[in-house]
Amino acid sequence: MKKYLSLALILVGCALALPASPAGAPEDAAKAAKIQKLLFTVLTTDNEGADAAAKAEMRAMFEQRGLPTIAEVGDEAAYEFVVLAFYQQPEDFRTRVLVEARQAAAKHEIPADALAFLEARLRIDRARAAAKKTPPTDPELRDTILRMAVADQDVRRPEGFDMDKMEAVDRENEAPLRDLIENHGVPTISQVGPKAAGAFVVLVQHQSTEFRRRILPGLKANVDAGEADAEAYALVYDRFERNEGRPQEYGTQLECNAKGYLVEAPIDDSEGVDRRRAELGMVRVGLYERLIQQTQPNTCPGRGSKP
Repeated sequence: MKKYLSLALILVGCALALPASPAGAPEDAAKAAKIQKLLFTVLTTDNEGADAAAKAEMRAMFEQRGLPTIAEVGDEAAYEFVVLAFYQQPEDFRTRVLVEARQAAAKHEIPADALAFLEARLRIDRARAAAKKTPPTDPELRDTILRMAVADQDVRRPEGFDMDKMEAVDRENEAPLRDLIENHGVPTISQVGPKAAGAFVVLVQHQSTEFRRRILPGLKANVDAGEADAEAYALVYDRFERNEGRPQEYGTQLECNAKGYLVEAPIDDSEGVDRRRAELGMVRVGLYERLIQQTQPNTCPGRGSKP
């Protein structure tokens, strides 16, 4: 299973007030449905042929008509096309999309948070690319984190998912993570590279509330210094808030409902959550929820009818 945009995993030089969608149905409902299908193919498939075909169809749509507008396909599909046009595309193509997105957003033809998301993701990816050009200062620590991350993710695959195995791996990782924090603090991108720095946060997410509380100050300091992803902080912050019984801030946490389905946990100021997510380079909370529900269908016990 592909990991969708981390898109975890966070970030705008435009106004974020979203204009109301035009009344009535979009002009091209079939195109709106096609955009969603293409996006979910690109974000979730492991089939290289299907992935390439979906991206080629997206590029053909862009070359023919540019970015679909809200009037043409509706607010949701107009937003999702921007996400689709960004994901795993060459830098020159994304630059073209960004230029057109700025023009379209100025005329309220695409959602403002679509442009905010795109600009934030470009900044993040460029920073990561720059970081990859410099070797990490602690490659041994990097390798340790990545080995732990492989075991962590192997037991979370949808195929043959086993809750007991997952919990056993989390327990096995506990002592090494405690030693790591004690000896190194929260790893920075300079220390271990962007991949391992992100993997460390994922590992901690699967530990106790005390773990998350302990790394929050260091992780925030790393974010402020440009040494960690803002999204990583959002993930840990939200998880900690939920463990403390408070609403989350960024909508990163899904919880099992009574029917056995993953749904969004309570969010503080839910009307502003997509703006906050866009500022961190994260996709809309509704899209995030649908992606998790599709790619991790067996997470909750006692699954029943759809929510």
